[in-house]
Amino acid sequence: MSTESIASQRDAFVERFLGFASGTFSLFSIYIGDRLGLYRALAEGGPATPAELASHTGTHERYIREWLEQQTVAGILEVENENHDAKSRRFSLPAGHAEPLIDCGSLNYMVPMAQLLVGTVRPLPSLLEVYRNGGGVSFDAYGSDLREGQAAINYPAFWNQLPHEWLPAISDLHARLRSSPPAQAADIGCGYGWSSLGMARGYPDIHVDGFDLDSPSIERAQ
Repeated sequence: MSTESIASQRDAFVERFLGFASGTFSLFSIYIGDRLGLYRALAEGGPATPAELASHTGTHERYIREWLEQQTVAGILEVENENHDAKSRRFSLPAGHAEPLIDCGSLNYMVPMAQLLVGTVRPLPSLLEVYRNGGGVSFDAYGSDLREGQAAINYPAFWNQLPHEWLPAISDLHARLRSSPPAQAADIGCGYGWSSLGMARGYPDIHVDGFDLDSPSIERAQ
């Protein structure tokens, strides 16, 4: 391979790498906005200055101002007048961004991906040891963010599509779930129980038992 080809390949990879990094930082900033209720406050209260948003959410104005500016640069939020001084600029959540960021019942609800990502990196030091020495990392080591993020991602599909689209598409199974005597279903790996509840919602006569090895998930499901 020529020197020019190697340089071209390198530059293309560096550009992709920077894209990976930028996207990761954006997801972590989305996590902050979700967990602190910042998106919901903007959606329900309308455009706000940093001080107003901080007051509404019980947060620190300086950090909120920096978060709002980063979110605007990332194209997630909008600013009404960028020429105003930093403290008087008013920021808003575009109407088309509300559903992916705050509507937990929508199939377009994307924000749990950020929470899931935060959970996946929690045990990285332990994962490095596994790569060196073998073994495994327990699911519990990933913490509540992984559990909650996964459950929130699953909820819209399991509550709506599972009982009304996915199971009815399997004709023999659909017929059995609707027939007598009432069917018994074992939901293996039920997590927070949205799949169990979805099945029971679509087929109210059946009996569903949910099973999961993760005790905190079962506690939430109950």
